[in-house]
Amino acid sequence: MLVTYAFSMLHASLLEIPAVQQIIDGNNKFDVVVVEWLFPTMGAFAAKFNCPLVGITSLGAPIPSLDTVGNPSHPIFSPDHNLPLKRDLSFKERLMSALYAVYVRVLYHWVVLPREDRSVKKYFGEDMPYLGDIERNISILLLNRNPVFHRVMPLVPAVIELGSVRAHQKPQPLNEELKAFLDKSVNGVVYFSFGSNTLSEDMSDYTRNEFIAAFSDLPYNVVWKWEADVLPGKPDNVFIQKWVPQVSLLGHKNVKVFITQGGLQSMEETISQHVPIIGIPSHSDQTTNVDTAVTLGFGIEIDYDYITAETVKSAIHEIMNNGSYAKNIARIDKLMKDRPIDGLTRAVWWIEYVIRHKGAKHLRSPSMDIPWYQYLLLDVIAIVGLVLLLLITIIYVLIKMSIRLIKKLIQRVFLSKSKKE
Repeated sequence: MLVTYAFSMLHASLLEIPAVQQIIDGNNKFDVVVVEWLFPTMGAFAAKFNCPLVGITSLGAPIPSLDTVGNPSHPIFSPDHNLPLKRDLSFKERLMSALYAVYVRVLYHWVVLPREDRSVKKYFGEDMPYLGDIERNISILLLNRNPVFHRVMPLVPAVIELGSVRAHQKPQPLNEELKAFLDKSVNGVVYFSFGSNTLSEDMSDYTRNEFIAAFSDLPYNVVWKWEADVLPGKPDNVFIQKWVPQVSLLGHKNVKVFITQGGLQSMEETISQHVPIIGIPSHSDQTTNVDTAVTLGFGIEIDYDYITAETVKSAIHEIMNNGSYAKNIARIDKLMKDRPIDGLTRAVWWIEYVIRHKGAKHLRSPSMDIPWYQYLLLDVIAIVGLVLLLLITIIYVLIKMSIRLIKKLIQRVFLSKSKKE
């Protein structure tokens, strides 16, 4: 619930920017509008400019996003990416996923859509169509997912899997100091980063000291993405830097292990550079991503609440001394990249396809145009249930009547015998 309000505030702050207001109020013409499809708010630009709408998600496939194109999302086989679930679901996790699928739809249609619709009318004008109708006119949905790494799921024609777009980005150069540190680390380098959303400097003193104790006792060097100027108690074998060009660093020949929270973009980048992971997930899709890495044989998971110097050292030594992790991640990368075209080229082709045909209504799923009770076969189930109930009732009545008739016949036989006697 709080996350939805945070996104609403973000959308409002973006729409209030003078440059954005100039675009809204101007006499502009566009061939297509491409927006991040976690929320449909920015899809209002497509309605404003009367052009096709393309959605793209960088974090898997949220349930409401799939619903807008009529794509089935089974709570067991393809649970929402926001849930911290393992790859193989337990009964408790299956129950959680099923309940969440209901909850998120109720929240989306009864809270999020009405609230975002009010925001759209505030910034775009009261004459704008209802946002729920705007989102249903989406042409295609581009998903940043790959069936080799993610769960396999059925997709309608309007949903296009891109498969690791970030894996094809051009690496940025390393600064001289960092490059020199990596070059001299012939025994191997451990790279430690919790990404851009979670700061290493915010971890507790206890957790930080456990990592420091582990790193100081290693025969390897460590690059730690540390956001402050000073790391208290920093060992000599640890290099700190506030920001690191991650793909370039992971691509260095001496980097052997990546300690990460397991965000999707970090997973894509480390797979593309064949660096096994030690995953310490904290929220959202990170749990599933790290569990997938463990299942596919290129990662080890550590529970954040139970981090000790020994568990960290043990995991690092295991990956450094066991070549199967590097072999497995190289195999997964090969499978993920074995596609007719790369993800970026595929995305560009489909966006141009939508432009050429002024939309893609011919790819629209028929499930978008039928009531929900028909989609769930509730009317069919009701009729079949009534027929079965009627048959059972008839059979019950016939059996009951037959039993009564048999009883009467038996009574008559006994009465006739007693009279004769």
